[in-house]
Amino acid sequence: MTLQLRDYQQRDLDRLRNTYRQGARAVLYQAPTGSGKTVLFAHIVRGAAARGKRVWIVVHRQELLGQCSRALTELGLDHGIIAAGRYASNAHQVLVCSVQTLVRRVRAGKIRPCDLLVLDEAHHAVAGTWRSIITEMPAALLLGVTATPMRLDGRGLGRDAGGVFDSLVIGPTPGELINTGYLSQYITYAPPVLADLDGVKKSMGDCAKGELARRVDKPQIIGNAVEHYERICPGQPALAFCASIAHAEHTAEQFRAHGWSAESIDGTLADNIRRRRIEDLGAGRLNVLTSCEIVSEGTDIPIVSVAILLRPTQSLGLYLQQVGRCLRPAPGKARAIILDHVGNCARHGFPDDDRDWSLDGLKNPKIKEPMETIRTCESCFAAFRPAPVCPLCGAVYESKAREIDEAEGSLERITDEQRQEMQWLASQRSRVWRAKTRAALEQIARERGYKPGWVNHIIAARKMKTHQDRKSTRLNS
Repeated sequence: MTLQLRDYQQRDLDRLRNTYRQGARAVLYQAPTGSGKTVLFAHIVRGAAARGKRVWIVVHRQELLGQCSRALTELGLDHGIIAAGRYASNAHQVLVCSVQTLVRRVRAGKIRPCDLLVLDEAHHAVAGTWRSIITEMPAALLLGVTATPMRLDGRGLGRDAGGVFDSLVIGPTPGELINTGYLSQYITYAPPVLADLDGVKKSMGDCAKGELARRVDKPQIIGNAVEHYERICPGQPALAFCASIAHAEHTAEQFRAHGWSAESIDGTLADNIRRRRIEDLGAGRLNVLTSCEIVSEGTDIPIVSVAILLRPTQSLGLYLQQVGRCLRPAPGKARAIILDHVGNCARHGFPDDDRDWSLDGLKNPKIKEPMETIRTCESCFAAFRPAPVCPLCGAVYESKAREIDEAEGSLERITDEQRQEMQWLASQRSRVWRAKTRAALEQIARERGYKPGWVNHIIAARKMKTHQDRKSTRLNS
């Protein structure tokens, strides 16, 4: 059996090959979740193997290991697997590798070098374990594939941004794939975004944008997840994305209590249990699978038509990975449904919004993503070291993971007018990220009525981030 390439896949395959011919050594390929990136790089791997090249395909989860192996098998390509308890022969030209196991065997000198290194979910490529593998293979060509070519802090994956890639090839947009039927049409239900405007000041005949921008949904669940599922999409296969293992387990219990077949999945479960529960959802034996972290990336279950968002996130990448799980078309699937109980679409926009990806990160991002050592206040946008209270506006935050409160309310279908308003709100949030000078920050502070110290805090946070970036670069060089 041969996995046939779609028109855009053949086009992008040719573009990737031409990029290498022009001298690139480390190419990043971006295409939406569900576009068939695994099929595309499987064809590249087959071509490399036919020329006698040794290839490693590196993944970070068991589910992705099996997915890559199946694609190579369908192309008739013999390969080995490097993972815990599995020892492929050095005679194999192509290896599908768990990153954790591969790095140990590379350091122990138990595996021959490769000529082509393929990184699935390549937004992880700058992390320590992944980067050490890249460093150990300086002569190998590098191919990374991802739907979201950015780090958690919003920075890009190019060398000038401290990453590893020297070229970027952009695939089709989500909108293009939806219009051609390769991804599903979708409907979003979310907390009302235009409901509470009492007391908002007016400016030039409209709501004062600075004040309106501060009225962003708080990190709480709006409405009961089970009730909305029963009202909007009863019985449809659903993935629910939760904030913690306990939250995922509790949510599954709630669905079961209402008569729905539901299980939870997380990284602490044995591989065979995780695999069986994912298969049960795909086969229709489960109505709902609740997840903490596991199925946000790479999990291919086309039958899933509902994404239930129960975890607020500042990460655009995580958000796009999650909603992408329900956009794959499948027989009998009329459309996908996104039940956004936490306002993530207000933070980041919609799955098919145009986004201008680059090796330096996302141009004009919807929102600045949080850095590991810096918290950005959701009320006043102050940047500060993680602490229970914002030093400027006094907003209270808990310093450890917690259950998310559920508030009474109802999700509503997002209209075109509301969508435009939400996109504007997100753009207002990104103004702070785009403001590169003190004068620009001071202008924002005046418009929004922030305290005088806000500008100094933003500048100090950026200096600390620059220092950390330089330190990280020295350690990884």
